[in-house]
Amino acid sequence: MKTVLIISAREFVERIKQKSFIIGTALGVLLIVGLSFMSIIFGLLSSTFSTRLAIVAPDARIAKTVADSLSLKGQSDRYHLTVLPQRSHGSHLPPGVESALRARTYDAALVAYLNPQRDLAFTYYPRQSSALDEGDNLKQRLLRAVIVTDAAHSQGMHPQSEIDFPFSTVNLNDRYRTEAEQTNSQVLVYFLLLLMYISVILYGIYVAQGVIEEKSNRVMELMIGAVRPSQLLAGKIFGIGTLAIVQLLIIGLAAALVHVAAAAQWGDRLVNSVHTTAAASQQSLSILTVPFLTWLYLLVFFLLGFFTYATMFAGVGALATKAEDLQQSSGAFTLPIVAAYMLSMLVLMDPDKPIVVWSSLIPMLSPMVMFARVATSNVPLWQVGVSIGASLVAIWLFTLLAAKLYRVGVLMYGKQLAPKEILRALRAHM
Repeated sequence: MKTVLIISAREFVERIKQKSFIIGTALGVLLIVGLSFMSIIFGLLSSTFSTRLAIVAPDARIAKTVADSLSLKGQSDRYHLTVLPQRSHGSHLPPGVESALRARTYDAALVAYLNPQRDLAFTYYPRQSSALDEGDNLKQRLLRAVIVTDAAHSQGMHPQSEIDFPFSTVNLNDRYRTEAEQTNSQVLVYFLLLLMYISVILYGIYVAQGVIEEKSNRVMELMIGAVRPSQLLAGKIFGIGTLAIVQLLIIGLAAALVHVAAAAQWGDRLVNSVHTTAAASQQSLSILTVPFLTWLYLLVFFLLGFFTYATMFAGVGALATKAEDLQQSSGAFTLPIVAAYMLSMLVLMDPDKPIVVWSSLIPMLSPMVMFARVATSNVPLWQVGVSIGASLVAIWLFTLLAAKLYRVGVLMYGKQLAPKEILRALRAHM
């Protein structure tokens, strides 16, 4: 372990002085400034998905009026409506509808009822986080239903203001208490996933390039005789991993400062310029309410993702003789990272999709997908444990394989190895 720490410290000190590290950190801080208001972009992105909405009303006439209001001006594509006229339960959700929500038949339910003042009122029940931010849009669309229904004096209702009417939200996903809290978490997770995606690729290639540089130094042949290849490889990966954490901490501190400054200086201006995501945008500028567990999961899964792909890239670098070879060989290893990132975007829309659940247990996909799940929904602890355990086993296996490839690549430097030669050399060093 002492040998690994010495190699790791040498790697860290050498690389933190390089101009590439300083320039990369500065560019990362600038990227933070540009992405400070990602909540607006995410609001536009989420609006392109259709919400399966069940409408519960005391009679068919009110149900039809509400459905017609939500289908105006192209809104029919935004909502897939199912009208369920049922006996009045007040603002409460009928048991049958709640069971259908739990079974994921619907994404949300809208209960229309007459309050004690005989005014038309609504209670919105979102099942999943992707439907929680529809509350503001629904309230705007329902204004027409209120006006039309209030005009029907035969129902005995009193005139009601056209500006405001009773509308409340009861979140069935107990992870988020408010719409702002949900949006805050999703925006942060979106940004952290993007940061993780870029960092894992960049630092993975960084490890591979470092291995190629070491191979060009013939002193490595002597070091291989004195130090085990696994120690050399582990020291290099730990050193670059520590460098990655330092850089991300600097960028994270810049993110916190930008968010605090934006909330103080431009919060009101943003709220006035964005309608359906106004309240959420204002709240999402603060990252201080993010649970500590989310940050802990970020650190854990970033390290798992880094070490998983760093060992793979190190193996690729051990077999490459020049940077051009690395570009050709590393393309196949970036595909799982891209796939994990795309699956993580699905998590933000519906964390309970079967493809999302299963992919979060696969080592090469789990660092991003499982982080997105635990940060936006309630995930069973056994699934989190399986994900972390599988990733640790994969890292151990990849490290053993990469160390053998490292030894073979150093000893056979300068020769383009064919697959048969690689297998033959690996068997010789087993």
